[in-house]
Amino acid sequence: MDLSLQMIQDRYSIQRHSSFPSRHPCQPLYSCDFSSDGLIVACGGLGGKPFICNVETKDSVTTSESHSFTIFEVRFQPGSTIFATSSDNKTVKLWDAKTLERSVFDFVGHNGTVSSLDFHPLGGILCSSDTDDVIKVWDLNRRIMIDEFKAGGSQMRFQPGHGKLLAVANKNVINIISFPTFNFLKILQGHVKDICSICWDSSGQWIASASEDEVRVWSLMMYGECLYHYPSNGKKFKSIIFHPRYHNVLVIGSLQCMELLIFEVGQVISKRITDLPTTGLAACMQNGLIASTTTSNDSVVNIWK
Repeated sequence: MDLSLQMIQDRYSIQRHSSFPSRHPCQPLYSCDFSSDGLIVACGGLGGKPFICNVETKDSVTTSESHSFTIFEVRFQPGSTIFATSSDNKTVKLWDAKTLERSVFDFVGHNGTVSSLDFHPLGGILCSSDTDDVIKVWDLNRRIMIDEFKAGGSQMRFQPGHGKLLAVANKNVINIISFPTFNFLKILQGHVKDICSICWDSSGQWIASASEDEVRVWSLMMYGECLYHYPSNGKKFKSIIFHPRYHNVLVIGSLQCMELLIFEVGQVISKRITDLPTTGLAACMQNGLIASTTTSNDSVVNIWK
């Protein structure tokens, strides 16, 4: 390898910080998220019970209550220990990571599997999307549904900061939608296969997306132009996040490995971190940590820095 490329890879190197073996090793974990302070990681998967890891104490616990089916997504409410889980039992559950005996509240009303959810960054609102392409808007203070729109998809994420935009992956395109009016502003097209994961960078100007066969990075500053394209070369991508410390680095999870994708000096450079199959990824801006979940028979939550 060229020495300059080796130096670039070494500069962005990350190491395993800690590991949390799942209480149910034969039940894969599909999603994870950090609390805002980076002290707690909540995960969910096939077993239907959230798995909670305390980064400081290295303790972990599984809830006593569960969804009746698989958990597809886990998301923390900003500035809170409250997190939400979505499931194919058509419900959304709220939990408090400090008191995990039972869920805090259940939002019921979807007619299809709840594939994705996200909290508004300014608080008070939770949106959830189902397989009927319906997005429901929930008022967290009154615990009621206040709106719904036919604009859903497999995954959705609020724009960081003010949350004026909502990115929704629907099959092989990304719809950029205004919130709360739900006007369609832009369609990002280029993927061939269905998109499985999307994320914003911290500035809210870039969006990264992953389908099974490729990764794309889009710029809203350049009218939704695709800036970078990275083929999987036989791997099956599952999740993607921006690195919490480096704006030009992506972390990608696949069924074969977890890797860094570095955009530097006009090149796209890949650096493999682990050969573990990786489905769920999360990053914390507060402490620069990264969490990953695996789908192997020995399901583990790994923390990286």
